[in-house]
Amino acid sequence: MKRQMLTFLMVLTTLGCMAQFDAQNSLVRKTILNYEFGSDGFWHKKTGTLVDNVDGVESTYAFDKKSGTVYAQTKTGNFMVVLNKEYAKVYKQSKLAPIIDEKLIDAEVERVNKILEERYESLNAARRQHLADSIDRARRDSIEKARQDSLEAALKKATEENYRLSHNWHQAPVSRIGIECVDCGKQFYENEIYCEGISNDTLYFSENVPGIMECSYRKIHAGVIAPRLGNNEKFKYHCQVYKDSLTNRPYLSLDYLRAENKARYSTYAEEVSDKAPNGYVDSWGYDFQEGKLIFDFSYTNTSKKEIRAIDIYYNMRNAAGNSKKAAKLRADGPVDMFESRQWNWTDGSITVPDGVVDMEIMRLVIIFKDGRQKIIAKKDLLIRETE
Repeated sequence: MKRQMLTFLMVLTTLGCMAQFDAQNSLVRKTILNYEFGSDGFWHKKTGTLVDNVDGVESTYAFDKKSGTVYAQTKTGNFMVVLNKEYAKVYKQSKLAPIIDEKLIDAEVERVNKILEERYESLNAARRQHLADSIDRARRDSIEKARQDSLEAALKKATEENYRLSHNWHQAPVSRIGIECVDCGKQFYENEIYCEGISNDTLYFSENVPGIMECSYRKIHAGVIAPRLGNNEKFKYHCQVYKDSLTNRPYLSLDYLRAENKARYSTYAEEVSDKAPNGYVDSWGYDFQEGKLIFDFSYTNTSKKEIRAIDIYYNMRNAAGNSKKAAKLRADGPVDMFESRQWNWTDGSITVPDGVVDMEIMRLVIIFKDGRQKIIAKKDLLIRETE
């Protein structure tokens, strides 16, 4: 009797602490209705499956003493459990579950099923509503983003179009960031340069080179786009707006630069030659030191014939403008076509009379290689620069 009582107490303790059914206390454990949470976020119904154990029992709401079957409810399911003989006896004696007539058990089972169905259908409905709201929100967000993107694109397009209307793609802003020509070494610190195009990391640009007789030509330079220039906001934006115009010049290279500069200078020289067919004086200057003449003279030949020598006829005058000495200097060549030469007389061999205050060039006699001469009077002298 004592042994039976001890066993009974142990069974009660086990049931109370574990709140579960497994192979130690039952023969069969069958799902009447159970909800399992799926990866899609919904609770899915399962029925009629055999399970190894029933955990987390919240209540045992009915017991069929004839078959030794207890009906258990968990948070997610409704189960029927056929107890082994020992545990069935405990349930009969302890009233751990209401002993219900088997004719009424179906109603209890249906009651518990309804509670579970309402609970999880409500959760699934909330999930469906959440998904619908999320889809609707995503749709609204997508529409709003598309609208914002469209507005931004329209604003960007309008801003770029306005920039194009007020700028020229050749006029690249460089914010006085130094650029050195890799061909000639000249450095530029302009606020804006005349851009010819961009090839890889090299910026090709040109400057206007003024000449004589109102003639000039554009000389091309090439400079590497250093990080400071490449990161400059004004320069970056200009390159963005005019990307097609700036980069659509695959022929740009140092070979092209040199050939083009040669051709441009040749065109310039031909134009100058038409206006100054016998050449022009680049510069000339003089000084009187201790009664001696210091003189320099530079000349450019624009004739297609080689110059053998140039005779420079000059006149020294006093303060009243009267001539004190008239003589000539010879500048020996040769001077080829489009070549510039400079001569200096600093040996002190030319004396200056007393009272002389200035001097002037009266005429030039150009002596060509073939012996022919061309006299250029004072009034016809073309002088680029006077010191």
